[in-house]
Amino acid sequence: MPPKILVPVTCALACGAIALLSSLGWLLGVPHLVSVFSGAPRMVPMTAVLMILLALGLAREAGTPRTVLPTALACGFVMAAALALLAGHALHRVSAPFVFGGDHQVSPWSVSSPVTAAMFLAVGAGLLCQARPSAIRNGQVLALGVLLLALLTLAGFLVRDTFLYDMLPGRGTSALTTLAFILLATGTLALHPRDGIMVAVAGHEPGAWVARRLLLSALAMPVLLGACVGLALRLGAIDVGTALALLVWSTMALFTAAVWYFSLVLYRFENARRDAERERQAALDQLREADAHKDDFMALLAHELRNPLAPIRAAADLLRLRDGADAEQLRRTSDVIGRQVDHITHLVDDLLDLSRVRRGLITLDKVPVDLVAVAKNAVEQVRPQVERRRHSLEVRLPQEPVHVAGDHKRLVQVLANLLGNAAKYTPEGGSIRLALVVRGKLAEVCVEDNGIGIEAVLLPRVFDSFTQGTRTAGRAEGGLGLGLALVRRLAELHGGEVVARSAGPGQGSTFVLTLPRLPAVDAADDGGSSAASVPRIC
Repeated sequence: MPPKILVPVTCALACGAIALLSSLGWLLGVPHLVSVFSGAPRMVPMTAVLMILLALGLAREAGTPRTVLPTALACGFVMAAALALLAGHALHRVSAPFVFGGDHQVSPWSVSSPVTAAMFLAVGAGLLCQARPSAIRNGQVLALGVLLLALLTLAGFLVRDTFLYDMLPGRGTSALTTLAFILLATGTLALHPRDGIMVAVAGHEPGAWVARRLLLSALAMPVLLGACVGLALRLGAIDVGTALALLVWSTMALFTAAVWYFSLVLYRFENARRDAERERQAALDQLREADAHKDDFMALLAHELRNPLAPIRAAADLLRLRDGADAEQLRRTSDVIGRQVDHITHLVDDLLDLSRVRRGLITLDKVPVDLVAVAKNAVEQVRPQVERRRHSLEVRLPQEPVHVAGDHKRLVQVLANLLGNAAKYTPEGGSIRLALVVRGKLAEVCVEDNGIGIEAVLLPRVFDSFTQGTRTAGRAEGGLGLGLALVRRLAELHGGEVVARSAGPGQGSTFVLTLPRLPAVDAADDGGSSAASVPRIC
């Protein structure tokens, strides 16, 4: 059964069961089925019949397909009967065979009390309003009024034989009838939890959560306190005046505590909402920044791919026009084409590698790797770029192997990216230094240059994707800003880290890659390369 109709249908079934049991009690002569205890008002058969009609109307309005009685017909009949009963009570007469009985003069032909008739009229009208969207709120207000009156009547049974009980309007209404009205009113309120006055208490918002518990406290506290006070009265521990004073004071104290507690809960909810709003705003700002980076990246990608295409096209035109070109001219032309194709291949490889790393598609073939050999391979890979820009490259490597667990190819890619980045951002004729040192259980690879440096505002984001320094006249080679992002992710996959340092623009940059050494390598066998014997050069 869908949650939306669970409460109304359950209330309708329970109300119908109470009415049917009461009718069965009259037929079988079982007093306990028509009254809770001896001497209390009883649910008369007329009340039971009207209750069954309203229960069928409530079930039909909740959408139960097996209910064939239309809601309007059931409510109309109940409202007509209630009006007739109220008129008869007002005139103090009724046609035979119905008779008006008091609390102790009740027969199967007795009619419902005036309070019961009034509640029938209100519930019927409230249930009828639920069929019209514009009248849902009015129907809920009527149902809420019946619920409160029924609870007041129920409280009267807890303080019987008192002056308060004599003042209550429901002394002619049985406890079973009162319970049935509570079920009918609750089911009517639950028919449309997202409309009318129920929207304030039936939602998942913090305010609705607090309101539900406050309402539950408002309904339960007086009943429980009334039961305690009634018990004290029956035991003779207090008199009526003291009971009323205690009831008022305890109700006030408990409500104050409940309101205070739920106010603190609502305050915590509000704080959590503000924190969530700040996080949402921060995430939104990040999305906007990422969207801006995406637009910049698309423009940069188009620019970077277009740059090498122009020399390739020029070289192709040159080859086509100069059929009798000498071997040297052909070599220079092929070098241009090969260099630009290599550049495009590098761009595409960076894009693919970063995408694979982010999606977890790159698997490392981790074996014992000598970082000294890795550094030498990386230097050989970037040497043409370094020589083309006339940089001086200083390499300081230990004589003995430095082993780490890693993928040789990917580690070469990491160091080559760091060296290539240094060559790219260092003006022609600059200096670059590569150093490998061992510090206890860690191996550090330092790449240092005297290039354009990194601005302080850019330093925290230097390893983000698509982040680049400002293009300058001395920086002839471009890029997509993916190299350092790929370096960081590959370093993390190897269990290491990479950090960037710079004193500011024009002060050069330093990148330090730290990787864990293999446990089998003992610091005592480092041959003077331990932390105690190697000065910090990065």
